Amino acid sequence: MNDPLPGFPTHGFDSPHKITDSIEIIPSPEPDTYIISYGPQDVSSRIIGSIVYCVFASIFSGVPLYFGIRGWSKLFERPFEEAGMVIAGALLIGVGLLLYFLREILWILFGSTFFTASKQGLEIKKRFLWFSTKKFIEHHEMKCFLTHVKRVSSSGGGGSSKWYTLWVVGKKKYKLDSKTPSRESVVWLSKTLSEWFGVPIESSR
Repeated sequence: MNDPLPGFPTHGFDSPHKITDSIEIIPSPEPDTYIISYGPQDVSSRIIGSIVYCVFASIFSGVPLYFGIRGWSKLFERPFEEAGMVIAGALLIGVGLLLYFLREILWILFGSTFFTASKQGLEIKKRFLWFSTKKFIEHHEMKCFLTHVKRVSSSGGGGSSKWYTLWVVGKKKYKLDSKTPSRESVVWLSKTLSEWFGVPIESSR
């Protein structure tokens, strides 16, 4: 294993060390261990992130919901015709997208992710309010860290943006970072963990 942060101790410091707007190294009581806090690190970042997702929600779920609600009466016409099926489909898509964005907004506001890298492997801890889950990937199981870049077109033909996702691949593929527009954070995390565990980074298109 190499030190991914030359000159920076893995333990024995008293306060978090900020790397990017969404990454902090926090003190670890154990030697040869990094604890990485990943995600929005302050209230303002969480609020801004949730506002961004609110905008996406209003566009992607608002359009099908608008057409669905506008044609609501067609659901009760008999015989049930093709127009009613289209309206039902629009409502299902709109509600599904709305629930998806609501989940993401709540996670941005109240969720936290922690990665603990040690000689034994990588622990992934996700905490939402009072609930938490843990996964542990043994070092010897790791094959690579996999990055994926997806280009998302903006509405109205106003260009596009890139969204990044990061996995660690072992016996299974574990998602470390969900879709995020922050290339800086994904690059730092993938490079740091790759150097720490001595496994390669691969790209998926």
